[in-house]
Amino acid sequence: MKALGVLLVMGLVVFSTGQMGFSQYNYPSTPQPAPSPSTQPQAGDMKTELKTAITHAGYAEKYDTMKEVSLHLHHVINCIVGSGNPMYDTAAGNPCEGQGKGIMPGIKAMMGEDQEYQVAWWLAHLADEAIKTGSLAQAKAAGHIIGLQLTAMSKM
Repeated sequence: MKALGVLLVMGLVVFSTGQMGFSQYNYPSTPQPAPSPSTQPQAGDMKTELKTAITHAGYAEKYDTMKEVSLHLHHVINCIVGSGNPMYDTAAGNPCEGQGKGIMPGIKAMMGEDQEYQVAWWLAHLADEAIKTGSLAQAKAAGHIIGLQLTAMSKM
């Protein structure tokens, strides 16, 4: 009987913590009309953009010159913000071209400017600030941090 009580309490703890995790997503209480297909990125598009951005964050972390690290951080920024954003750098190129409209626009179209959107915004700004420092070590560290967070986002 004691074991049953322990299992019941553990089940309630697991259930309640799982429920708390969903509160951050602000799901509407009434159904909302779906965005038109032309404006809503497909989930696969964003997954592909995330994979590409993760790859370039990894390149930024591993290369040994500021020129190479900076280029790949610019690629990450471009994948995150999309071509309609002022942070987008056309000269750096966009390895996510044709994969979607950018990670932030994709999140915004599917979920609004929620927590994931804000995280993506900060990642783009982290990459931008890391480039501006001119410090190879700091830029490589930024690539590492960005890669970790984008990987976590890709599993959601």
